[in-house]
Amino acid sequence: MIELLNTNNIQIAGGTFGLERETLRVTSKGFMAHTPHPFPNDKKIVKDFCENQTEINTSVHSTVEEVLNELSTITQTLYRTIPKNNEYLWLYSNPPYIKNENDIPIAIYEGVQQEKYTYRIYLAKKYGRYKMTFSGIHVNYSLSEKLLTDNFLQSSCNDFTEYKNTSYLRLAQGLTEYGWIINLLLSASPVCDGSFFNPQQMGKTVVTEYSSFRCGKNGYWNDFTPILSYENILSYAQSIQKYINNGFLTNISEFYYPVRLKSKGINNLNNLVQNGVNHIELRNIDINPFSKTGLDERDLKFIELLILWIYATYHETLSENDQICAVENFKNSALYDIDNAFIHTKNNSYETVRKAGLRVLDEMQNFFQTLPLNSTIKILNYQHRKLTEKNRRYAEKVVTEFSDNYVGKLSEHLHLYENFST
Repeated sequence: MIELLNTNNIQIAGGTFGLERETLRVTSKGFMAHTPHPFPNDKKIVKDFCENQTEINTSVHSTVEEVLNELSTITQTLYRTIPKNNEYLWLYSNPPYIKNENDIPIAIYEGVQQEKYTYRIYLAKKYGRYKMTFSGIHVNYSLSEKLLTDNFLQSSCNDFTEYKNTSYLRLAQGLTEYGWIINLLLSASPVCDGSFFNPQQMGKTVVTEYSSFRCGKNGYWNDFTPILSYENILSYAQSIQKYINNGFLTNISEFYYPVRLKSKGINNLNNLVQNGVNHIELRNIDINPFSKTGLDERDLKFIELLILWIYATYHETLSENDQICAVENFKNSALYDIDNAFIHTKNNSYETVRKAGLRVLDEMQNFFQTLPLNSTIKILNYQHRKLTEKNRRYAEKVVTEFSDNYVGKLSEHLHLYENFST
């Protein structure tokens, strides 16, 4: 086991964060906006698949408080600007009313960026525009360089870059095995408007079988189950490249996997191999409609604890079968009824999602209670209550508050978020 936090300077355990929050611009009646992207020259407020899907990209920060403060500041800029066009930021990962596919305006790119538009046309044909309206939050996390350096000096490895890459490859395997717990604890998209399934059902609220519709089996996934190599960073890149070579993917951006390793700068496999891993990306976080920024501070702190726990304790190698089971676990943990959904565990056994979640939280609590972190147990207790007290999970709250009029009730609340303080 790595001697995580075995130092007087507790802050060396903390890494750095960068957030990407996707959200749709909608009218006050809950329809998709059809105006051009309002921030064409802002690198921190960009458009994603469709012209009205706004993505906020924060800078990199060393604390949860700092990164959420920037997310809040940028979100306020949007709230102050787009109401001038009678538009609002949608508060939910699932889309509002959709009239038809033409109601989802593919993002326009011209000139030297024309290939971005061509790529989106390809995605629309392959996956359909409806699925591309799902919105979420991506958490990008870099391990502390001080933590990595200290552990490298205690290791038998002679090359720091190799040690760093190996550490991230092990972390990626651990998050692939245990990242389903993020679905369990943070999912917040159990209901949809009927128009997502049938234009004739517009205005009819559909309560799905999922706590996170976008993370379930019918959500944001490729149409194959990838098997990755974690032996070294070259084999990892090659295992993804083979799917591009065989026509399953057009490029690395189309790799819809909940855990991805990324290098600094341009996102391609050559850069990853040549320059090594800079951060790990977690892509399975729903927008929290009960948070003004879409992400609760306690949940982001929990994600960091999960990462550090895995970094300190995980030493497994995922087999092909392990990886297949891991993908099934991600999808099963996105089901709403967590007492009748199951997690694959070691030795070909199963646990209910609730029982497996409580077990992981208990293991994390046992690990962190030996370390001098005052707030850690409070964060874990907050997550624990979601599984032991009624209506503590966000998905349960959504069903309770919005299941009788999903778009209508959320539309009524849009104006409450126009001007909020950090």
